[in-house]
Amino acid sequence: EKERNAKLIVEMAGPQTSLIDPENPNDNGVLVGTGPKYASQRAVFDDLGQGVLNNAFEGYNCSLFAYGQTGSGKSYSMVGYGPNKGIVPITCDELFKAIEADKGNTKYEVTFSMLEIYNEQVRDLLIRNNPKGGLKVRENPKLGLFYVVDLKKTAVGSYEEIERRTAEGTANRTVAATNMNATSSRAHTVVTITFDQIKKNDAGEETKKSSVINLVDLAGSERADSTGATGDRLKEGAQINKSLSALGNVISALAELSTSKKKIKVPYRDSVLTKLLQNALGGNSKTVMIAALSPADINFDETLGTLRYADRAKKIKNKAVVNENPMEKLIRELKLENEKLKRAMEGGMITTEGGGGGGAIDPAERDRLRKEMEEEIKAQLLANMDAMKEMSTSWDDKLKESQQTFSEETSAKENANMRKKLEPHLTNLNEDPQLSGVIAHFIKPGENFIGLANTNPDIAISGLGVQKQHSIMKLENDQVSIKPAVSGAKTKVNGAPVTGERVLQHFDRVLFGSNNLFVFNNPKNPVLPDGTPDKVDYEFAQKELAASKGFSTGGQGLTKEQQIAQEQVLELLPLVSEVNAVSEELDKHRSFEVILISGAALEGISGNKTTKVMVKMKDLLNGNTWVWERGKFMNRRYLMQDLYQRHLDGDEDVKKIPNEEDPFWEPPEDVLIGTANIFLQSLAFGLDFDDRLAITDYKGAEEGFISVSCTPCLGNGKPLGDDYFVEDPKELIGKPYHFKVTIRNAEVHKARYSKGLTV
Repeated sequence: EKERNAKLIVEMAGPQTSLIDPENPNDNGVLVGTGPKYASQRAVFDDLGQGVLNNAFEGYNCSLFAYGQTGSGKSYSMVGYGPNKGIVPITCDELFKAIEADKGNTKYEVTFSMLEIYNEQVRDLLIRNNPKGGLKVRENPKLGLFYVVDLKKTAVGSYEEIERRTAEGTANRTVAATNMNATSSRAHTVVTITFDQIKKNDAGEETKKSSVINLVDLAGSERADSTGATGDRLKEGAQINKSLSALGNVISALAELSTSKKKIKVPYRDSVLTKLLQNALGGNSKTVMIAALSPADINFDETLGTLRYADRAKKIKNKAVVNENPMEKLIRELKLENEKLKRAMEGGMITTEGGGGGGAIDPAERDRLRKEMEEEIKAQLLANMDAMKEMSTSWDDKLKESQQTFSEETSAKENANMRKKLEPHLTNLNEDPQLSGVIAHFIKPGENFIGLANTNPDIAISGLGVQKQHSIMKLENDQVSIKPAVSGAKTKVNGAPVTGERVLQHFDRVLFGSNNLFVFNNPKNPVLPDGTPDKVDYEFAQKELAASKGFSTGGQGLTKEQQIAQEQVLELLPLVSEVNAVSEELDKHRSFEVILISGAALEGISGNKTTKVMVKMKDLLNGNTWVWERGKFMNRRYLMQDLYQRHLDGDEDVKKIPNEEDPFWEPPEDVLIGTANIFLQSLAFGLDFDDRLAITDYKGAEEGFISVSCTPCLGNGKPLGDDYFVEDPKELIGKPYHFKVTIRNAEVHKARYSKGLTV
């Protein structure tokens, strides 16, 4: 935004937010008051987070979620960055301060869980290895709510423990994002804090006041460039973020329910996110939504969309109740429910008879239904038994176990921080600044093999384009060198491919495969080479990779359209590299490249005269090419990721996918060979134009010739005669003018384009 000299278009005066249309800045219809423009993180907490905390102490379920486009500050408001802590850490800190300050007879129990939803799969961020396909989401039939099976819930006794767990979750999230070639802006993170207050009532019974606090950082809300994806045959199957569109539908339905008396079915079941947030959105919860806005003029449409979304969400009315129950009653109810479920299984009460539909159910279908119901009952039994075990295990034991793990991890982290000051190491780079620098790989003296985990290398990495034995890094005399372990292993240093042995300098950027991007740190020799900044970030590394492919990355002296094109190039290059690696791994025989097509080359095809950033797909078997708009490519990339994820999960059907459903397949289509420009100046003087013109492609390369003549004529097409001449072209203004275009012949250099040629 700074590089593009974007203008500020969001104004805030107290609780009022004004959005100024950059095209009509003076016509916004809102009188903007003066006053303090910027709020500190603490001010945001006092305004929103404090209410969440107060409600939790009263025993209400609370939810806080942030919505907005990538880069608008959702994660900054929710989690914060560096010393600027966001709502989540401040809430946790204040929670434990309040617990410590209470000297009464109330016993407090706090548990913490953290999960991520990416591509409709749930990953537990507190464990390293999640099952293939993610964790299952099931419904509790008694409560009518959904829960995640086997999600780790950790007992925590201090704010420091929560901070450490969050850091652990972030590190696991980074590793997973690299493995699955996923971007953090496409994933939702849900932190759940269960806060129980146990005390004795007047009758001497132990009662539990329970509050579930959901803190949700949603994926980026930006749409795929709708103009590009509209014509895609696979558009229907690829909602770039299914859960966000489902969330929008749920909010719309709930807003309508709150403002009208009509009976409306709320589509909670349409996505994993809406299933898990059912209670938070429209049930027993006090919920706050943060709308994160980009104040820059270039994001006007997205910002307006976010404000409209927030306006709908404001109309929802929830009925929250205090969750207070006697402990014995809770255990008794769970036992009774388990007895019922056991009887249902043992006594054959699982009915699968055909209902009033007429006709018996097919035996295979009956068996399938029976099996499904048995699985549901077993899952519910296990969930109830876990809940009873949870209640009967003493809180002190849970906390002791958690704190033991915590202290081991803390000492390991302190040790790693000490080693970073002394030993050469690699730290990761991620497009999300919060995920950068959370992974460190130390380089030991001698040779260090880098490759896939199943080959027991010294440094294990995984992800697209990574070979079993990928690279060798050698530490000798405080100097580190790198070379490929096998031919064809793709490794780049500072944007340049590594073909032989190369010595690494402090802060060099190293890319393994398609998306394992690291910064090399050498505290033993911390001299920065010329041109290396004091701080290397993801954006710097991506610009370097773009420059190595011949794209300009300087922001000075560019028009607004050129700046937008440059930003799109920088965005698409890593994605195209990733899609090429997926194509290679799935044997699709397709290659992709980012291309720039000038307005002149698009003239007559597109009304837009500006340069367009597009992606060219080439069939490596027959040389056919297709050119996709950015939106269509983003759409297809999402489907390709999905296909690759299924391949990783061992789905054999990926190899047999029909062409119509294959994101890599396209039917043959017309190819634009090139354009030829006719200069019409001679017509202004009534003279003929006759020439053999070069046909040039989007790169300006010659593809053939075309012979064209343009002759002024009468309205019926008859020539005007040899003597016709116009002294002053101004004489023609306001009068009808006719001319005839004749294409005499055309030839193209490539024989493969000679059939079905049209002009």
